[in-house]
Amino acid sequence: MPSSAYGPGDETQPVPRAQDSETTKAMPAVGGPGDDGPGTGPEKAASQLPAPLRGMTGKHWLVPVIAGISGYLATVLATVIALLITLLGFALSGDSSSNDIASDVTTGIESSTDANQVWVAICLPFQVAALAFLAPLRLVVSGGAEGVSMGLIFPLYLPLLCGVLTAWLVARKLSGRLSLDNRVVQWLMAAIAGLAWALTALIFTAITVVRTDVPLFLSTLEMRLTGVSFALVAVAFLVGLLATASALNVRVAQPAPGRVVTTTERHAPGLLQVLRPIAIHLLVFCVLAGLGMVIYAFIEGGAAAGFSAVLWVPMAAGVLFVLSHLSAVTVTGAGGWLAEASGSSNVAYLWTDGDQPVWAIVLLVLLAVISAVCAALSWAHVRPVDQRVARTVQSWAVLPGAYPLLGLLVMWLLRASGQLGGFFGLDGVLAVRPVAWTCLVFLLWGVAIEALARFVAPAFIGVLPGGVNRALRGSDRARGRAAVVASAAALAGGAAAAGRTPHDDVARPASEPGVGPTYGAGVAPAAQEPREPMDPAKKKKIRLVAIIAGSIILLAVIAAIVFSVVSRTAFGPDKKAEELIEAVVGGDAQRATELADPNVTTQQRGLLTNDIYGAAENRISSYEITDTTVNGDRATVDARVSQDNVTSNVRVNLVSDGREGLFKSWRIENPDSLLYQQVTVQVPAGVEKMNVNGNPVTLPNESEPHSVSLTVLPGDYDMSVDAPSKYVTYGEAQTAEVRADDRFMSDTVQFSTEHTPELVEEATRVANAKLDECAASGSFDPEGCSFGFNSYDDNEDYRNPTWTITEYPEYEVYGTGDSLTLSTSKSGEATLEYQYNSEWDDDEPADWEDQDTETSLYGSGDLVVTGDKVEVNFSDW
Repeated sequence: MPSSAYGPGDETQPVPRAQDSETTKAMPAVGGPGDDGPGTGPEKAASQLPAPLRGMTGKHWLVPVIAGISGYLATVLATVIALLITLLGFALSGDSSSNDIASDVTTGIESSTDANQVWVAICLPFQVAALAFLAPLRLVVSGGAEGVSMGLIFPLYLPLLCGVLTAWLVARKLSGRLSLDNRVVQWLMAAIAGLAWALTALIFTAITVVRTDVPLFLSTLEMRLTGVSFALVAVAFLVGLLATASALNVRVAQPAPGRVVTTTERHAPGLLQVLRPIAIHLLVFCVLAGLGMVIYAFIEGGAAAGFSAVLWVPMAAGVLFVLSHLSAVTVTGAGGWLAEASGSSNVAYLWTDGDQPVWAIVLLVLLAVISAVCAALSWAHVRPVDQRVARTVQSWAVLPGAYPLLGLLVMWLLRASGQLGGFFGLDGVLAVRPVAWTCLVFLLWGVAIEALARFVAPAFIGVLPGGVNRALRGSDRARGRAAVVASAAALAGGAAAAGRTPHDDVARPASEPGVGPTYGAGVAPAAQEPREPMDPAKKKKIRLVAIIAGSIILLAVIAAIVFSVVSRTAFGPDKKAEELIEAVVGGDAQRATELADPNVTTQQRGLLTNDIYGAAENRISSYEITDTTVNGDRATVDARVSQDNVTSNVRVNLVSDGREGLFKSWRIENPDSLLYQQVTVQVPAGVEKMNVNGNPVTLPNESEPHSVSLTVLPGDYDMSVDAPSKYVTYGEAQTAEVRADDRFMSDTVQFSTEHTPELVEEATRVANAKLDECAASGSFDPEGCSFGFNSYDDNEDYRNPTWTITEYPEYEVYGTGDSLTLSTSKSGEATLEYQYNSEWDDDEPADWEDQDTETSLYGSGDLVVTGDKVEVNFSDW
């Protein structure tokens, strides 16, 4: 056997490592026969460590910490760059919808207070970076009585890849002069790096939780964006562990493979190299498919879709990997408004819906086959089909057994979901993930790749270019380590076959059964002696005590009954409910809001005044308490109320959180589900005052039409908006009829800008005056007018044009608000009289003849109303 396990053809052979100075200094001195024992201080502490860890120095602990922190910071930096690239794509796209999205992002930051904008901008990337670790990003919005919570899981794998590469390079660079005596030190350092990465991610994500207040109308929304979760810590630790362990693998100076490694290789040849063909399988497909998707995104979606690929292309390539290998994804929705049906679950294949072109489906399946062939070639390289593999039956299961694990991995990594809950009672979730039987599909692909590697790949290895073979088989160092492991496994297998001796199991003496009582063993009861008769005096005393105790108990029961009756009648929850309903019946809105606050803004309670509600017609006229239910500190009062000759049921919920002397005091709870209702008023632009039941109500003045939500009590509300001028009106007065039996519905009153007949008359006058100016212009083709005679002003055979309006058009006004158009509903007539030179010979004197013609007058123009002034701009005349 050659002295080197790498073989004569290998370029790189193992070179013995010398211990660096730091390691040598850190090694504890070993006492000779005359030594009393180990040293003191650091040397004594080092000597107490386990043997594999005694050679570790401070640098062994510091390097993984730096690598872990660097990996996380690189992930955050890559997230920032990805977000900036995405926003740049939106800015360069020039599309209005893309600009709106970019504007919404910036507006969301600018909507917070000025002092908080910089902090929000700093914190946001740290929260978004949590998505790279498969952690959910949650947004909680609360304001007033409403609240909404949203959650998003969408892994950002490119930023995570940048973090992994950074940690790998930092660990490889800083450990250049370190020597790792064994695998224990390697994995301990890797665990330290993972722990540093996880703690750094947790600390930065926790202290940068975005908390901001966003003004909305006259209220304020409290927003909280956080990515803190268990997944953040777990995935960060796992990523740091594997990245650092991979970087430190080359530093391990262990002279020979361990028993676990050799045993694994002997029983499952190639298991330690199985990651390489799987990685090549994934990379070949995902890189080519990802490039194709980016190109397609730029062609079809423009700069916005193309630049945003830094966020979605790894996830999309992974989903295509699953679909192109003839598996499927599941789209699950709940809530009805995020999916086709509540709780629906749809399975989508590569060809689902039929919208995909056939050539694209064929190319993707062909790419899947090509990537599988590349995996088979790589597997044939890293695990040669030698005699040891050929005679080991379980070697057939190594790669096929790894592919179901790949299926489980992609089912975990390729999960994307969005969730919304609590928004006006709505809940919804949308989730996309590979189907559960993806593992079975990948198992079949693993079997096919194993067969290709054994029977097809060896014929092609010799004809492939050298660069392709090097890429498939890996570096010489990795191949050398694999060869050492394979040789050790072969030697161990031969030795075991030659020197195997049977080992008889040592019979262990069975433990003696314990001695003690047995369950179920009973003891015979002892014989009882007859009782002596009780003394009469003692018997009488006992009877007296029993009567007194019974009387006390009876009085206590009676007192409890009386207290309960009084507390439920004179001080019962129904009295508080009666006060509320009586206030509503009497039109006392102020008292009603004191008893049951509607918990709305000042603007929304603008109609809850005695002047407005007292003037409302068809209020609740009478009521009757039908049932009162008390359950501890909570009570429910059912009442039947009559309004406009209609009877309906009303339920009042109350809670007791105090006392009035000995009795409970009750407070009305959840007023938004009682008699309070909502009236939505559609208000035109510029309107800032409305009349309700003869009383003015101030409204927010906005430049665009908007809606105002007002909280009201049951009754009729006459609403009107005064017209701003004689040409514009907002319509007739309207009545909002709010009924107690419709408390779960919102009434809507809509005011819109309309024009008056005076506007048509004035616009007609202005338009006809413009036509008169055109007729008096003395031109065949008056500029800016709707009529003309073929632009004969420059023709010497035509002269002396005279226009006469014989019939003016009739007009109509179209549009609402500030966008008004004046258009002819019936065309008019104009007559042109002129002279025409009928002599065609230029050498003869002109022969002028009087002629005339008629033309129709029609067209449209923009109508501008400013107060009592009307202007018409003839755009198409």
